[in-house]
Amino acid sequence: MKKFKFTLDKLKSFKEQVKKKEENELAALRMRYHELIAEREAMEAELEKKNKEFIENSAKGMTAREVVTAKGFISYLIDGIKAKNKEIAAQNTKVQRQLHVVIEATKEVTTLEKLEEKQLAEYKFKVAKADEAFIEEYVNNREHTGNNQ
Repeated sequence: MKKFKFTLDKLKSFKEQVKKKEENELAALRMRYHELIAEREAMEAELEKKNKEFIENSAKGMTAREVVTAKGFISYLIDGIKAKNKEIAAQNTKVQRQLHVVIEATKEVTTLEKLEEKQLAEYKFKVAKADEAFIEEYVNNREHTGNNQ
């Protein structure tokens, strides 16, 4: 009997490549998401530092110009954090969408793997039946040739 060959092997290989590509895309999106969070945390730390400095300098006494400059920078940081939060939310949406794409690709590959397992089981069953038939024929021929002598 000929060697087992999965009939949809090329399709399975293609789907595995697609799955790998989608997983890589998901990894890149997640990496960017974590970078954005780190950037926001750095901005929040800077905001906290500038607020402390402002409070300390206010207690010591500041000129009007220094107050305006400090408040302007603090306002700039707050706006930057708000913008970063929007960017993080958008990136999270991209990650979730891509996660669904990866899940679907995984389901497709898994379906093909199960089909391959089923075809392999059928192939093994046919091989066993063919071997059984061969042995039975061999035994019958031995008995036949043994009786004729």
